[in-house]
Amino acid sequence: MIEKKTKPRANYCFKGVAVSPGIAIGKAFILSGESVKIEERRIDDNEIETELENFCQAIEKTKQELKEDTESVVSRIGDENAKIFETHHLFLDDPYLIDETKQAIEAGKMAADYAFYSIIEKYQKQLAGSDDEYMRERAADLRDIKRRVIRNIQGNRTDFLNKLTGAAIIVARDLTPSDTIALDKHKILGFATDLGGKTSHSAIMARSFRVPAAVGLHRVTEFIQNEDRVILDGTEGIVYINPDKKTIDRYRQIQKKLNAINQQLTRIRSLPARTLDGKEIELAANLEFSDELDNVIEFGARGIGLYRTDFLFLAKEELPTEEEQFEEYRSVAERIRPYPVIIRTLDVGGDKSPQNISIPPEDNPYLGYRAIRICLERPDIFITQLKAILRASMHGNVKILFPMISGISELLEAKQMLEKAKAELSKKRIPFHNKIDIGVMVEVPSSAVITDLLADEVDFLSIGTNDLVQYTLAVDRGNERIAYLYRDLHPAVLRLIRSVIDAAHKKGTWVGMCGEMAGNPLATLILLGLGIDELSVSPIVLPEIKNIIRSVEYSEAVELANQVMEMKTPKEIEDMMMKKMRQKFKDLIF
Repeated sequence: MIEKKTKPRANYCFKGVAVSPGIAIGKAFILSGESVKIEERRIDDNEIETELENFCQAIEKTKQELKEDTESVVSRIGDENAKIFETHHLFLDDPYLIDETKQAIEAGKMAADYAFYSIIEKYQKQLAGSDDEYMRERAADLRDIKRRVIRNIQGNRTDFLNKLTGAAIIVARDLTPSDTIALDKHKILGFATDLGGKTSHSAIMARSFRVPAAVGLHRVTEFIQNEDRVILDGTEGIVYINPDKKTIDRYRQIQKKLNAINQQLTRIRSLPARTLDGKEIELAANLEFSDELDNVIEFGARGIGLYRTDFLFLAKEELPTEEEQFEEYRSVAERIRPYPVIIRTLDVGGDKSPQNISIPPEDNPYLGYRAIRICLERPDIFITQLKAILRASMHGNVKILFPMISGISELLEAKQMLEKAKAELSKKRIPFHNKIDIGVMVEVPSSAVITDLLADEVDFLSIGTNDLVQYTLAVDRGNERIAYLYRDLHPAVLRLIRSVIDAAHKKGTWVGMCGEMAGNPLATLILLGLGIDELSVSPIVLPEIKNIIRSVEYSEAVELANQVMEMKTPKEIEDMMMKKMRQKFKDLIF
Protein backbone atom coordinates (compact mmCIF):
# COMPACT_ATOMS: atom_id res chain seq x y z
CA MET A 1 0.00 0.00 0.00
CA ILE A 2 1.34 3.48 -0.87
CA GLU A 3 1.95 5.71 2.11
CA LYS A 4 -0.89 8.15 2.72
CA LYS A 5 0.22 11.77 2.28
CA THR A 6 -2.73 13.68 3.67
CA LYS A 7 -6.04 12.82 5.21
CA PRO A 8 -8.73 13.34 2.54
CA ARG A 9 -11.23 16.14 2.85
CA ALA A 10 -14.76 15.32 3.96
CA ASN A 11 -17.00 13.67 1.39
CA TYR A 12 -14.09 12.43 -0.73
CA CYS A 13 -15.63 10.19 -3.40
CA PHE A 14 -14.27 7.26 -5.43
CA LYS A 15 -16.07 5.64 -8.37
CA GLY A 16 -15.43 2.00 -9.25
CA VAL A 17 -17.28 -1.06 -10.52
CA ALA A 18 -20.58 -2.00 -8.86
CA VAL A 19 -20.60 -5.77 -8.25
CA SER A 20 -23.09 -6.30 -5.42
CA PRO A 21 -25.96 -3.84 -4.77
CA GLY A 22 -26.99 -2.17 -1.56
CA ILE A 23 -25.86 0.56 0.83
CA ALA A 24 -23.46 0.15 3.76
CA ILE A 25 -22.57 2.90 6.24
CA GLY A 26 -19.91 2.20 8.83
CA LYS A 27 -16.27 2.27 9.85
CA ALA A 28 -13.50 1.10 7.55
CA PHE A 29 -11.41 -1.93 8.39
CA ILE A 30 -8.15 -2.09 6.42
CA LEU A 31 -6.83 -5.56 5.69
CA SER A 32 -3.14 -5.46 6.56
CA GLY A 33 -0.28 -7.88 6.05
CA GLU A 34 -0.92 -8.18 2.34
CA SER A 35 2.76 -8.35 1.51
CA VAL A 36 5.51 -10.70 2.66
CA LYS A 37 9.07 -9.69 3.45
CA ILE A 38 11.65 -11.13 1.07
CA GLU A 39 15.39 -10.67 1.06
CA GLU A 40 17.55 -11.49 -1.95
CA ARG A 41 19.66 -14.23 -0.38
CA ARG A 42 22.10 -16.59 -2.09
CA ILE A 43 22.98 -19.96 -0.59
CA ASP A 44 26.02 -22.22 -0.44
CA ASP A 45 26.15 -25.69 -2.04
CA ASN A 46 25.67 -27.38 1.33
CA GLU A 47 22.37 -25.47 1.85
CA ILE A 48 20.71 -26.53 -1.40
CA GLU A 49 19.19 -29.78 -0.09
CA THR A 50 17.77 -28.02 2.98
CA GLU A 51 16.21 -25.26 0.86
CA LEU A 52 14.70 -27.79 -1.56
CA GLU A 53 13.22 -29.71 1.35
CA ASN A 54 11.83 -26.49 2.89
CA PHE A 55 10.21 -25.61 -0.44
CA CYS A 56 8.62 -29.05 -0.93
CA GLN A 57 7.30 -29.10 2.64
CA ALA A 58 5.86 -25.60 2.20
CA ILE A 59 4.03 -26.68 -0.95
CA GLU A 60 2.51 -29.67 0.84
CA LYS A 61 1.57 -27.58 3.86
CA THR A 62 -0.09 -25.00 1.61
CA LYS A 63 -2.09 -27.74 -0.08
CA GLN A 64 -3.29 -28.89 3.33
CA GLU A 65 -4.26 -25.31 4.26
CA LEU A 66 -6.22 -25.01 1.02
CA LYS A 67 -7.99 -28.28 1.78
CA GLU A 68 -8.98 -26.97 5.21
CA ASP A 69 -10.09 -23.63 3.81
CA THR A 70 -12.13 -25.38 1.12
CA GLU A 71 -13.90 -27.44 3.79
CA SER A 72 -14.52 -24.27 5.78
CA VAL A 73 -16.09 -22.54 2.77
CA VAL A 74 -18.31 -25.55 2.11
CA SER A 75 -19.56 -25.58 5.70
CA ARG A 76 -20.08 -21.81 5.89
CA ILE A 77 -21.42 -20.69 2.51
CA GLY A 78 -21.91 -23.78 0.38
CA ASP A 79 -20.16 -26.19 -1.93
CA GLU A 80 -20.34 -24.01 -5.04
CA ASN A 81 -18.37 -21.20 -3.41
CA ALA A 82 -15.48 -23.57 -2.68
CA LYS A 83 -14.69 -23.48 -6.41
CA ILE A 84 -12.84 -20.21 -5.81
CA PHE A 85 -9.89 -22.36 -4.69
CA GLU A 86 -9.73 -24.45 -7.89
CA THR A 87 -7.17 -22.15 -9.53
CA HIS A 88 -5.01 -22.25 -6.39
CA HIS A 89 -4.83 -26.03 -6.56
CA LEU A 90 -3.91 -25.82 -10.26
CA PHE A 91 -1.00 -23.48 -9.52
CA LEU A 92 0.31 -25.66 -6.68
CA ASP A 93 0.17 -28.73 -8.93
CA ASP A 94 1.77 -26.97 -11.90
CA PRO A 95 4.97 -28.93 -12.69
CA TYR A 96 6.49 -25.98 -14.56
CA LEU A 97 6.13 -23.67 -11.57
CA ILE A 98 7.55 -26.28 -9.19
CA ASP A 99 10.43 -27.26 -11.49
CA GLU A 100 11.36 -23.62 -12.23
CA THR A 101 11.59 -22.89 -8.52
CA LYS A 102 13.71 -25.97 -7.87
CA GLN A 103 15.97 -24.97 -10.75
CA ALA A 104 16.39 -21.47 -9.27
CA ILE A 105 17.35 -23.01 -5.93
CA GLU A 106 19.78 -25.54 -7.41
CA ALA A 107 21.33 -23.72 -10.39
CA GLY A 108 20.75 -20.14 -9.23
CA LYS A 109 21.64 -20.89 -5.62
CA MET A 110 18.71 -18.85 -4.39
CA ALA A 111 17.08 -19.26 -0.97
CA ALA A 112 13.76 -21.06 -1.35
CA ASP A 113 11.56 -18.09 -0.43
CA TYR A 114 13.41 -15.74 -2.80
CA ALA A 115 13.40 -18.34 -5.61
CA PHE A 116 9.64 -18.91 -5.34
CA TYR A 117 8.98 -15.17 -5.05
CA SER A 118 10.99 -14.46 -8.21
CA ILE A 119 9.21 -17.10 -10.27
CA ILE A 120 5.72 -16.15 -9.07
CA GLU A 121 6.36 -12.44 -9.65
CA LYS A 122 7.11 -13.16 -13.32
CA TYR A 123 3.82 -15.01 -13.86
CA GLN A 124 1.90 -12.51 -11.75
CA LYS A 125 3.03 -9.60 -13.93
CA GLN A 126 2.08 -11.49 -17.08
CA LEU A 127 -1.45 -12.08 -15.78
CA ALA A 128 -1.87 -8.58 -14.37
CA GLY A 129 -0.92 -7.11 -17.77
CA SER A 130 -3.41 -9.23 -19.71
CA ASP A 131 -6.14 -7.57 -21.79
CA ASP A 132 -8.56 -10.19 -20.51
CA GLU A 133 -10.41 -9.37 -17.27
CA TYR A 134 -10.61 -12.98 -16.15
CA MET A 135 -6.85 -13.46 -16.57
CA ARG A 136 -6.15 -10.26 -14.62
CA GLU A 137 -8.31 -11.60 -11.80
CA ARG A 138 -6.12 -14.73 -11.66
CA ALA A 139 -3.20 -12.52 -10.65
CA ALA A 140 -4.96 -12.30 -7.28
CA ASP A 141 -4.81 -16.10 -7.03
CA LEU A 142 -1.06 -15.96 -7.57
CA ARG A 143 -0.67 -13.27 -4.89
CA ASP A 144 -2.52 -15.51 -2.47
CA ILE A 145 -0.42 -18.57 -3.35
CA LYS A 146 2.78 -16.52 -3.14
CA ARG A 147 1.93 -15.26 0.33
CA ARG A 148 0.84 -18.66 1.63
CA VAL A 149 3.87 -20.61 0.36
CA ILE A 150 6.44 -18.01 1.42
CA ARG A 151 4.99 -17.81 4.92
CA ASN A 152 5.23 -21.60 5.16
CA ILE A 153 8.83 -21.55 3.89
CA GLN A 154 9.71 -18.90 6.47
CA GLY A 155 7.78 -20.67 9.22
CA ASN A 156 5.74 -17.55 9.96
CA ARG A 157 2.39 -18.60 11.41
CA THR A 158 1.32 -15.09 12.45
CA ASP A 159 -2.21 -14.24 11.38
CA PHE A 160 -1.78 -11.41 8.90
CA LEU A 161 -5.30 -10.07 9.50
CA ASN A 162 -6.07 -7.49 12.12
CA LYS A 163 -8.66 -8.57 14.65
CA LEU A 164 -12.07 -7.54 13.38
CA THR A 165 -13.89 -6.67 16.61
CA GLY A 166 -17.07 -5.10 15.24
CA ALA A 167 -19.08 -4.78 12.04
CA ALA A 168 -17.11 -2.90 9.39
CA ILE A 169 -16.65 -2.23 5.70
CA ILE A 170 -13.64 -4.25 4.53
CA VAL A 171 -11.17 -2.19 2.50
CA ALA A 172 -8.17 -3.75 0.72
CA ARG A 173 -5.91 -3.47 -2.27
CA ASP A 174 -7.47 -6.76 -3.33
CA LEU A 175 -9.16 -9.68 -1.61
CA THR A 176 -7.99 -13.25 -1.95
CA PRO A 177 -9.98 -16.32 -0.90
CA SER A 178 -7.80 -16.77 2.17
CA ASP A 179 -8.55 -13.18 3.17
CA THR A 180 -12.30 -13.62 3.02
CA ILE A 181 -12.44 -17.08 4.58
CA ALA A 182 -10.57 -15.75 7.62
CA LEU A 183 -13.19 -13.06 8.21
CA ASP A 184 -16.32 -13.38 10.31
CA LYS A 185 -19.19 -13.24 7.82
CA HIS A 186 -21.51 -11.66 10.40
CA LYS A 187 -19.19 -8.69 10.91
CA ILE A 188 -18.87 -7.72 7.24
CA LEU A 189 -20.94 -4.74 6.09
CA GLY A 190 -19.42 -4.67 2.61
CA PHE A 191 -16.26 -4.83 0.49
CA ALA A 192 -14.29 -2.05 -1.24
CA THR A 193 -11.10 -2.83 -3.18
CA ASP A 194 -8.63 -1.02 -5.39
CA LEU A 195 -8.47 -3.90 -7.83
CA GLY A 196 -11.01 -6.34 -9.21
CA GLY A 197 -13.88 -6.70 -11.64
CA LYS A 198 -17.17 -8.54 -11.90
CA THR A 199 -15.40 -11.93 -11.84
CA SER A 200 -13.06 -11.15 -8.93
CA HIS A 201 -13.20 -13.19 -5.74
CA SER A 202 -14.36 -10.16 -3.77
CA ALA A 203 -17.31 -9.77 -6.16
CA ILE A 204 -18.25 -13.46 -5.92
CA MET A 205 -17.94 -13.50 -2.14
CA ALA A 206 -19.90 -10.26 -1.73
CA ARG A 207 -22.79 -11.70 -3.69
CA SER A 208 -22.60 -14.89 -1.64
CA PHE A 209 -22.53 -12.92 1.63
CA ARG A 210 -25.25 -10.62 0.21
CA VAL A 211 -23.42 -7.45 1.17
CA PRO A 212 -22.73 -4.37 -0.97
CA ALA A 213 -19.43 -4.25 -2.85
CA ALA A 214 -17.51 -1.91 -5.11
CA VAL A 215 -14.26 -2.98 -6.76
CA GLY A 216 -11.84 -1.40 -9.22
CA LEU A 217 -11.66 1.77 -7.08
CA HIS A 218 -7.99 2.17 -8.11
CA ARG A 219 -6.46 4.17 -5.22
CA VAL A 220 -9.00 4.12 -2.42
CA THR A 221 -6.54 2.40 -0.03
CA GLU A 222 -4.15 5.35 -0.37
CA PHE A 223 -6.67 7.69 1.20
CA ILE A 224 -8.77 5.63 3.56
CA GLN A 225 -7.65 4.81 7.11
CA ASN A 226 -8.81 2.42 9.81
CA GLU A 227 -11.89 3.72 11.65
CA ASP A 228 -12.70 6.28 8.93
CA ARG A 229 -16.44 6.67 8.40
CA VAL A 230 -17.36 5.25 4.99
CA ILE A 231 -20.45 5.06 2.80
CA LEU A 232 -20.37 2.18 0.33
CA ASP A 233 -22.90 2.29 -2.50
CA GLY A 234 -22.72 -1.14 -4.12
CA THR A 235 -25.49 -0.28 -6.58
CA GLU A 236 -23.52 2.55 -8.21
CA GLY A 237 -19.98 1.41 -7.31
CA ILE A 238 -19.29 4.53 -5.19
CA VAL A 239 -17.37 4.98 -1.94
CA TYR A 240 -17.47 8.15 0.19
CA ILE A 241 -14.71 8.69 2.76
CA ASN A 242 -15.56 10.80 5.82
CA PRO A 243 -18.92 11.88 4.36
CA ASP A 244 -20.53 15.05 5.64
CA LYS A 245 -23.82 15.03 7.53
CA LYS A 246 -25.86 15.91 4.45
CA THR A 247 -24.47 12.94 2.51
CA ILE A 248 -24.93 10.56 5.45
CA ASP A 249 -28.53 11.70 5.92
CA ARG A 250 -29.23 11.25 2.22
CA TYR A 251 -27.83 7.72 2.16
CA ARG A 252 -29.61 6.78 5.38
CA GLN A 253 -32.86 7.75 3.68
CA ILE A 254 -31.90 5.63 0.66
CA GLN A 255 -30.97 2.76 2.97
CA LYS A 256 -34.29 3.09 4.79
CA LYS A 257 -36.18 3.07 1.50
CA LEU A 258 -34.25 0.05 0.26
CA ASN A 259 -35.06 -1.89 3.43
CA ALA A 260 -38.75 -1.01 3.12
CA ILE A 261 -38.73 -1.92 -0.56
CA ASN A 262 -37.05 -5.26 0.13
CA GLN A 263 -39.66 -6.12 2.76
CA GLN A 264 -42.43 -5.14 0.38
CA LEU A 265 -40.91 -7.06 -2.53
CA THR A 266 -40.45 -10.16 -0.39
CA ARG A 267 -44.22 -10.55 -0.32
CA ILE A 268 -44.49 -10.84 -4.11
CA ARG A 269 -41.51 -13.11 -4.81
CA SER A 270 -43.67 -16.19 -5.29
CA LEU A 271 -46.31 -14.38 -7.37
CA PRO A 272 -46.34 -14.29 -11.19
CA ALA A 273 -45.23 -11.28 -13.25
CA ARG A 274 -48.79 -10.42 -14.26
CA THR A 275 -50.28 -7.00 -15.01
CA LEU A 276 -53.46 -5.72 -13.35
CA ASP A 277 -55.47 -6.63 -16.47
CA GLY A 278 -54.08 -10.16 -16.74
CA LYS A 279 -51.14 -9.95 -19.15
CA GLU A 280 -48.40 -12.28 -17.89
CA ILE A 281 -44.78 -12.51 -19.00
CA GLU A 282 -42.03 -14.87 -17.90
CA LEU A 283 -39.57 -13.32 -15.46
CA ALA A 284 -36.36 -15.34 -15.29
CA ALA A 285 -32.83 -14.76 -14.01
CA ASN A 286 -29.38 -14.64 -15.58
CA LEU A 287 -26.85 -17.06 -14.14
CA GLU A 288 -23.09 -16.72 -14.52
CA PHE A 289 -21.76 -18.72 -11.60
CA SER A 290 -23.59 -21.68 -10.14
CA ASP A 291 -22.96 -20.24 -6.65
CA GLU A 292 -25.61 -17.63 -7.52
CA LEU A 293 -28.32 -20.29 -7.92
CA ASP A 294 -29.57 -19.85 -4.35
CA ASN A 295 -30.29 -16.20 -5.11
CA VAL A 296 -32.08 -17.15 -8.34
CA ILE A 297 -34.43 -19.42 -6.41
CA GLU A 298 -34.87 -17.14 -3.40
CA PHE A 299 -35.77 -14.08 -5.48
CA GLY A 300 -38.56 -15.95 -7.22
CA ALA A 301 -37.23 -16.43 -10.74
CA ARG A 302 -39.41 -18.58 -13.02
CA GLY A 303 -36.39 -20.19 -14.62
CA ILE A 304 -32.98 -19.19 -15.92
CA GLY A 305 -33.25 -17.13 -19.09
CA LEU A 306 -29.50 -17.05 -19.68
CA TYR A 307 -26.99 -19.51 -18.25
CA ARG A 308 -23.54 -18.29 -19.29
CA THR A 309 -21.27 -21.31 -19.60
CA ASP A 310 -18.07 -19.37 -20.33
CA PHE A 311 -16.76 -19.60 -16.76
CA LEU A 312 -16.35 -23.36 -17.12
CA PHE A 313 -13.84 -22.72 -19.90
CA LEU A 314 -12.18 -19.65 -18.39
CA ALA A 315 -11.56 -21.28 -15.01
CA LYS A 316 -9.40 -24.16 -16.21
CA GLU A 317 -6.09 -24.64 -17.97
CA GLU A 318 -7.55 -27.65 -19.79
CA LEU A 319 -10.79 -27.77 -21.73
CA PRO A 320 -13.65 -28.99 -19.52
CA THR A 321 -14.64 -32.56 -20.35
CA GLU A 322 -18.09 -33.65 -21.44
CA GLU A 323 -18.60 -35.25 -18.03
CA GLU A 324 -17.57 -32.11 -16.12
CA GLN A 325 -19.92 -29.99 -18.18
CA PHE A 326 -22.76 -32.51 -17.90
CA GLU A 327 -22.52 -32.55 -14.10
CA GLU A 328 -22.62 -28.75 -13.97
CA TYR A 329 -25.60 -28.42 -16.33
CA ARG A 330 -27.44 -31.33 -14.71
CA SER A 331 -27.19 -29.86 -11.21
CA VAL A 332 -28.57 -26.51 -12.39
CA ALA A 333 -31.40 -28.14 -14.40
CA GLU A 334 -32.41 -30.32 -11.45
CA ARG A 335 -32.47 -27.46 -8.97
CA ILE A 336 -34.50 -25.08 -11.15
CA ARG A 337 -37.03 -27.55 -12.59
CA PRO A 338 -39.85 -27.53 -13.54
CA TYR A 339 -38.86 -24.07 -14.76
CA PRO A 340 -36.62 -23.85 -17.83
CA VAL A 341 -32.90 -23.22 -18.01
CA ILE A 342 -31.64 -21.69 -21.24
CA ILE A 343 -28.01 -22.71 -21.66
CA ARG A 344 -25.99 -20.43 -23.91
CA THR A 345 -23.23 -22.24 -25.73
CA LEU A 346 -19.64 -21.05 -25.41
CA ASP A 347 -19.31 -17.29 -25.92
CA VAL A 348 -15.63 -16.41 -25.57
CA GLY A 349 -13.47 -14.03 -27.56
CA GLY A 350 -13.82 -10.26 -27.42
CA ASP A 351 -12.96 -9.52 -23.79
CA LYS A 352 -12.83 -13.20 -22.73
CA SER A 353 -9.75 -15.20 -23.68
CA PRO A 354 -9.48 -18.67 -22.13
CA GLN A 355 -6.09 -20.31 -21.68
CA ASN A 356 -7.31 -23.51 -23.31
CA ILE A 357 -8.42 -22.05 -26.66
CA SER A 358 -6.00 -20.31 -29.00
CA ILE A 359 -7.41 -16.91 -29.97
CA PRO A 360 -4.95 -14.84 -32.02
CA PRO A 361 -4.51 -11.10 -31.30
CA GLU A 362 -6.93 -9.02 -33.34
CA ASP A 363 -7.38 -5.33 -34.11
CA ASN A 364 -11.12 -5.55 -33.45
CA PRO A 365 -11.73 -8.56 -31.16
CA TYR A 366 -15.41 -7.70 -30.59
CA LEU A 367 -15.91 -8.01 -34.34
CA GLY A 368 -13.59 -10.95 -34.77
CA TYR A 369 -13.02 -14.57 -33.81
CA ARG A 370 -15.53 -15.17 -31.04
CA ALA A 371 -18.60 -17.07 -29.83
CA ILE A 372 -20.31 -19.20 -32.50
CA ARG A 373 -17.47 -18.48 -34.95
CA ILE A 374 -15.03 -20.29 -32.68
CA CYS A 375 -17.47 -23.12 -32.03
CA LEU A 376 -18.11 -23.79 -35.71
CA GLU A 377 -14.37 -23.88 -36.39
CA ARG A 378 -13.73 -26.11 -33.36
CA PRO A 379 -16.32 -28.93 -33.53
CA ASP A 380 -14.31 -30.86 -30.94
CA ILE A 381 -15.19 -28.17 -28.39
CA PHE A 382 -18.70 -27.44 -29.67
CA ILE A 383 -19.98 -31.00 -30.05
CA THR A 384 -18.59 -31.94 -26.63
CA GLN A 385 -20.56 -29.10 -25.06
CA LEU A 386 -23.71 -29.90 -27.04
CA LYS A 387 -23.57 -33.54 -25.90
CA ALA A 388 -23.27 -32.43 -22.28
CA ILE A 389 -26.28 -30.11 -22.66
CA LEU A 390 -28.31 -32.82 -24.40
CA ARG A 391 -27.58 -35.29 -21.61
CA ALA A 392 -28.61 -32.69 -19.02
CA SER A 393 -31.95 -32.28 -20.82
CA MET A 394 -33.05 -35.58 -19.25
CA HIS A 395 -32.85 -33.94 -15.82
CA GLY A 396 -34.87 -30.77 -16.35
CA ASN A 397 -36.42 -28.31 -18.77
CA VAL A 398 -33.29 -27.48 -20.78
CA LYS A 399 -33.07 -25.26 -23.86
CA ILE A 400 -30.06 -24.40 -26.07
CA LEU A 401 -29.13 -20.83 -27.07
CA PHE A 402 -26.61 -20.03 -29.84
CA PRO A 403 -24.80 -16.68 -29.40
CA MET A 404 -23.50 -14.16 -31.96
CA ILE A 405 -25.50 -15.55 -34.90
CA SER A 406 -25.22 -13.06 -37.75
CA GLY A 407 -26.94 -15.02 -40.51
CA ILE A 408 -28.88 -18.12 -41.51
CA SER A 409 -25.78 -20.02 -42.69
CA GLU A 410 -24.22 -19.95 -39.21
CA LEU A 411 -27.48 -21.09 -37.65
CA LEU A 412 -27.90 -23.99 -40.06
CA GLU A 413 -24.33 -25.11 -39.46
CA ALA A 414 -24.85 -24.95 -35.69
CA LYS A 415 -27.99 -27.05 -36.04
CA GLN A 416 -26.03 -29.60 -38.09
CA MET A 417 -23.48 -29.81 -35.27
CA LEU A 418 -26.35 -30.41 -32.87
CA GLU A 419 -27.56 -33.31 -35.02
CA LYS A 420 -24.03 -34.77 -34.98
CA ALA A 421 -24.00 -34.55 -31.20
CA LYS A 422 -27.35 -36.34 -31.06
CA ALA A 423 -26.07 -39.05 -33.41
CA GLU A 424 -22.97 -39.66 -31.26
CA LEU A 425 -25.10 -40.00 -28.12
CA SER A 426 -27.58 -42.29 -29.89
CA LYS A 427 -24.76 -44.51 -31.08
CA LYS A 428 -23.66 -44.98 -27.46
CA ARG A 429 -27.29 -45.36 -26.33
CA ILE A 430 -27.00 -42.38 -24.00
CA PRO A 431 -30.45 -40.86 -23.39
CA PHE A 432 -31.31 -37.23 -24.24
CA HIS A 433 -34.36 -35.14 -25.07
CA ASN A 434 -34.51 -35.31 -28.87
CA LYS A 435 -36.92 -32.37 -29.29
CA ILE A 436 -34.95 -29.94 -27.18
CA ASP A 437 -35.83 -26.30 -27.89
CA ILE A 438 -33.19 -24.19 -29.60
CA GLY A 439 -32.88 -20.44 -29.90
CA VAL A 440 -30.56 -17.72 -31.09
CA MET A 441 -29.26 -14.56 -29.50
CA VAL A 442 -30.31 -11.46 -31.42
CA GLU A 443 -27.31 -9.29 -30.60
CA VAL A 444 -26.02 -8.06 -33.96
CA PRO A 445 -28.06 -5.80 -36.26
CA SER A 446 -27.95 -8.31 -39.14
CA SER A 447 -29.80 -10.92 -37.09
CA ALA A 448 -32.37 -8.32 -36.03
CA VAL A 449 -33.02 -7.43 -39.66
CA ILE A 450 -33.62 -11.07 -40.64
CA THR A 451 -35.66 -12.03 -37.58
CA ASP A 452 -38.40 -13.49 -39.81
CA LEU A 453 -35.90 -15.89 -41.42
CA LEU A 454 -34.35 -16.92 -38.11
CA ALA A 455 -37.79 -17.46 -36.55
CA ASP A 456 -38.51 -20.14 -39.16
CA GLU A 457 -35.53 -22.16 -37.88
CA VAL A 458 -35.76 -21.87 -34.10
CA ASP A 459 -38.16 -22.23 -31.18
CA PHE A 460 -37.36 -18.90 -29.53
CA LEU A 461 -35.26 -15.73 -29.76
CA SER A 462 -33.38 -13.93 -26.99
CA ILE A 463 -32.37 -10.31 -27.46
CA GLY A 464 -28.90 -9.65 -26.06
CA THR A 465 -29.00 -5.90 -25.59
CA ASN A 466 -25.44 -5.45 -24.29
CA ASP A 467 -23.98 -6.16 -27.71
CA LEU A 468 -27.02 -5.09 -29.74
CA VAL A 469 -26.78 -1.55 -28.34
CA GLN A 470 -23.02 -1.51 -28.85
CA TYR A 471 -23.18 -2.65 -32.47
CA THR A 472 -26.25 -0.61 -33.41
CA LEU A 473 -24.81 2.65 -32.07
CA ALA A 474 -21.16 1.87 -32.96
CA VAL A 475 -20.19 2.53 -29.33
CA ASP A 476 -17.57 0.48 -27.48
CA ARG A 477 -19.33 -0.09 -24.14
CA GLY A 478 -15.96 -0.37 -22.39
CA ASN A 479 -14.68 2.99 -23.63
CA GLU A 480 -15.14 5.58 -20.88
CA ARG A 481 -14.56 8.48 -23.27
CA ILE A 482 -17.67 7.72 -25.30
CA ALA A 483 -19.71 5.99 -22.60
CA TYR A 484 -22.27 8.81 -22.77
CA LEU A 485 -23.27 7.55 -26.25
CA TYR A 486 -24.17 4.08 -24.98
CA ARG A 487 -27.93 4.48 -24.36
CA ASP A 488 -30.28 1.49 -24.39
CA LEU A 489 -33.26 3.87 -24.64
CA HIS A 490 -31.98 5.26 -27.94
CA PRO A 491 -34.79 5.46 -30.55
CA ALA A 492 -32.79 3.31 -32.99
CA VAL A 493 -32.37 0.55 -30.39
CA LEU A 494 -36.04 0.63 -29.41
CA ARG A 495 -37.19 0.52 -33.02
CA LEU A 496 -34.92 -2.44 -33.68
CA ILE A 497 -36.29 -4.26 -30.63
CA ARG A 498 -39.86 -3.59 -31.73
CA SER A 499 -39.14 -4.94 -35.21
CA VAL A 500 -37.65 -8.13 -33.75
CA ILE A 501 -40.65 -8.74 -31.49
CA ASP A 502 -43.18 -8.01 -34.24
CA ALA A 503 -41.44 -10.18 -36.86
CA ALA A 504 -41.04 -13.09 -34.44
CA HIS A 505 -44.65 -12.93 -33.27
CA LYS A 506 -45.88 -13.04 -36.85
CA LYS A 507 -44.11 -16.40 -37.09
CA GLY A 508 -45.50 -17.58 -33.75
CA THR A 509 -42.07 -17.46 -32.06
CA TRP A 510 -41.66 -16.08 -28.54
CA VAL A 511 -39.03 -13.47 -27.74
CA GLY A 512 -37.08 -12.93 -24.53
CA MET A 513 -34.45 -10.41 -23.50
CA CYS A 514 -31.40 -11.22 -21.40
CA GLY A 515 -29.17 -8.13 -21.58
CA GLU A 516 -28.75 -5.43 -18.93
CA MET A 517 -31.63 -3.49 -20.47
CA ALA A 518 -34.02 -6.21 -19.27
CA GLY A 519 -33.19 -5.24 -15.67
CA ASN A 520 -33.42 -1.47 -16.22
CA PRO A 521 -36.58 -0.27 -14.40
CA LEU A 522 -36.88 2.68 -16.79
CA ALA A 523 -37.21 0.24 -19.70
CA THR A 524 -39.63 -2.25 -18.11
CA LEU A 525 -42.92 -0.62 -19.11
CA ILE A 526 -41.65 0.09 -22.65
CA LEU A 527 -40.60 -3.54 -23.18
CA LEU A 528 -43.87 -4.75 -21.71
CA GLY A 529 -45.79 -2.49 -24.08
CA LEU A 530 -43.76 -3.68 -27.06
CA GLY A 531 -44.95 -7.22 -26.34
CA ILE A 532 -41.82 -8.91 -24.96
CA ASP A 533 -42.61 -12.45 -23.78
CA GLU A 534 -39.81 -12.92 -21.25
CA LEU A 535 -37.29 -10.84 -19.31
CA SER A 536 -34.18 -12.42 -17.81
CA VAL A 537 -32.46 -10.21 -15.25
CA SER A 538 -29.92 -10.22 -12.44
CA PRO A 539 -31.57 -12.10 -9.53
CA ILE A 540 -31.30 -9.22 -7.11
CA VAL A 541 -33.33 -6.79 -9.28
CA LEU A 542 -35.96 -9.38 -10.16
CA PRO A 543 -38.49 -8.47 -7.41
CA GLU A 544 -38.33 -4.79 -8.38
CA ILE A 545 -39.04 -5.54 -12.06
CA LYS A 546 -41.86 -7.86 -11.03
CA ASN A 547 -43.36 -5.15 -8.82
CA ILE A 548 -43.43 -2.72 -11.75
CA ILE A 549 -45.16 -5.25 -14.01
CA ARG A 550 -47.74 -6.14 -11.36
CA SER A 551 -48.58 -2.47 -10.71
CA VAL A 552 -49.78 -1.46 -14.20
CA GLU A 553 -52.31 -2.45 -16.81
CA TYR A 554 -50.95 -3.87 -20.03
CA SER A 555 -53.02 -1.37 -22.04
CA GLU A 556 -51.24 1.44 -20.18
CA ALA A 557 -47.83 -0.01 -21.08
CA VAL A 558 -48.82 -0.32 -24.76
CA GLU A 559 -49.93 3.31 -24.84
CA LEU A 560 -46.67 4.38 -23.18
CA ALA A 561 -44.57 2.37 -25.64
CA ASN A 562 -46.39 4.00 -28.56
CA GLN A 563 -45.63 7.43 -27.10
CA VAL A 564 -41.96 6.58 -26.72
CA MET A 565 -41.73 5.41 -30.32
CA GLU A 566 -42.58 8.93 -31.48
CA MET A 567 -39.71 10.51 -29.55
CA LYS A 568 -36.46 11.56 -31.22
CA THR A 569 -33.68 11.47 -28.63
CA PRO A 570 -32.57 9.20 -25.77
CA LYS A 571 -32.74 12.10 -23.32
CA GLU A 572 -36.34 12.85 -24.25
CA ILE A 573 -37.26 9.20 -23.62
CA GLU A 574 -35.24 8.92 -20.39
CA ASP A 575 -36.70 12.15 -18.95
CA MET A 576 -40.23 11.08 -19.74
CA MET A 577 -39.75 7.61 -18.24
CA MET A 578 -38.07 9.02 -15.13
CA LYS A 579 -41.00 11.37 -14.57
CA LYS A 580 -43.51 8.59 -15.20
CA MET A 581 -41.82 6.15 -12.83
CA ARG A 582 -41.44 8.71 -10.04
CA GLN A 583 -45.12 9.53 -10.29
CA LYS A 584 -46.25 5.92 -10.32
CA PHE A 585 -43.70 4.38 -7.96
CA LYS A 586 -43.01 6.94 -5.25
CA ASP A 587 -41.48 4.28 -3.00
CA LEU A 588 -38.88 3.18 -5.55
CA ILE A 589 -35.49 4.86 -6.03
CA PHE A 590 -34.47 6.25 -9.42
